[in-house]
Amino acid sequence: MRFFRAILPNLSIALQLALAVLVILDVFNPRIGLLSGLPFVMLFAAAFVCAVATAVVLYRDWRADS
Repeated sequence: MRFFRAILPNLSIALQLALAVLVILDVFNPRIGLLSGLPFVMLFAAAFVCAVATAVVLYRDWRADS
């Protein structure tokens, strides 16, 4: 469990930063179409699942320490 507690937050941050970069690039040049298609949907889904998993793991560890 310690592995997940160390890796998941970093993975969540990396995925959220990747999403932010895609959104910013799409705002400046919408003709590229970065926010349409399967790659964006997969990145968004991975970021969402990773963020929820991070919240669950950290909350469970916090409740166990209390």
